[in-house]
Amino acid sequence: MSNSVFGPKRKKGTCNSTWLKTFNGFEEYSEEEAERILEQLGELANIVCRHVQKTGI
Repeated sequence: MSNSVFGPKRKKGTCNSTWLKTFNGFEEYSEEEAERILEQLGELANIVCRHVQKTGI
């Protein structure tokens, strides 16, 4: 069992533009738009993880 608050880590590259476009609302995104959204989500995830680590939640 993983001791991570967010579950098991994904392998790098698992979340790509094709994967993102399988979700409702993202189907019509271009490859470039989807990649930009994934970069933003990655940055947000890093911010949240750093915050959780600092606060010890």
